[in-house]
Amino acid sequence: MASLARMRNHVTSLSKSKAVRRYVNLLLRILMFVLILSILLQFILAYIVAKDPRILPPALRRAKNLLIVTAHPDDECLFFSPAILGVLDGNPDTTGGLLVLSSGNNYGIGEKRKVELKGSCKALSIDSGRCLALDKPDLQDNPNIWWDEVAITAVVRDYVAKWKVDVILTFDSGGVSGHINHRAVSTAVSHYAASDPKAPPTYTLTTTSLPRKYTFLLDLPLTSLSFSWRIFKALFTPANVIDDSHQSKALVASTWNMYFKTRQAFASHESQYGWDRNLYMIASRYVWFNDLRRVERRPA
Repeated sequence: MASLARMRNHVTSLSKSKAVRRYVNLLLRILMFVLILSILLQFILAYIVAKDPRILPPALRRAKNLLIVTAHPDDECLFFSPAILGVLDGNPDTTGGLLVLSSGNNYGIGEKRKVELKGSCKALSIDSGRCLALDKPDLQDNPNIWWDEVAITAVVRDYVAKWKVDVILTFDSGGVSGHINHRAVSTAVSHYAASDPKAPPTYTLTTTSLPRKYTFLLDLPLTSLSFSWRIFKALFTPANVIDDSHQSKALVASTWNMYFKTRQAFASHESQYGWDRNLYMIASRYVWFNDLRRVERRPA
C-alpha cells in the first residue's frame, strides 16, 4: 500500500511539473509575440508613417513655434523627447521653445540645473534663446505644494505672445509621475487652452499606470489600439495633406537617432544621473514613444 501511495504521489508530481512547463512555455510564446509585435509597430510608426497627418496631426506637423511647458529641468527628456524630436526633426522650419516653470531648486542646486538644461535643449534641437527655467517665488520645486494656477497661466500666456507660439505640449492631469507640480501645470495650462479663445492648440502627454510605464516597448501594442485604424490607413492609403480631421490625438515613436539624442539630453543633467535613471532610459515607455491628446476648446 505504501508503495502504491508513493507511486501515485510521483505521478501527481510529474503531472503538475508538466502543467507548469506548459504554462511557462505558453507565457514565453505570448511574451515573444508581444515583443516582436512591439518592435514591428515601433519601426512602422518611427520610420514609415511618422509624418502622416493621421498619426502626427497638422497642428503639430505644421507648427512654426512649438512650446513645451514643464515643471522641472529634465522633465523634457524624461517624458517628452519623442514628441519634441518628432515635431522638430520632422519640420526644420519649426522653432522649439521650452518653458520650465521652476529651476528644480528643491535640494538647493537650482543654478546648476539651469546650466544643465542648456545642454539638454541643444541635444533636443530646442532653440537656445528659448530654453528657460524660471525661478519665481510662487513657483518653487516642492513635492508638497500645489502651484498657483493663476501664476502659471499668466506666465504661459506671456510667452505664447512673446514667441508667437502656435502649439503647446504639456502634462495631462496625471502628470506622468503624479508629481504635484506636474499636475498643477497640467490643470493651469489645460484650463487656459480650453477657455481662452486666443490660446494655441494644446496637446497633453498621456499618463499610464505604473506597470505600463516601465515595459520598454511592450506597452506599444496596447497604446496603438486606439490608433489602429489610423495606422492601417496611413500604411495603405495616401494622406490628404489638407485634411484637418485628425487633430484629436497623436502617436510619436522614436527612431534610433532620436533615442540616442534623448540619452544625450539626459546626460546633460549630471546632477540627476544615477543607476536608476540609467535603467529608466531603457525601460520607460516615455523615451520610446509618446501618445498625446488635444485639449478640447470649451464653447464660448
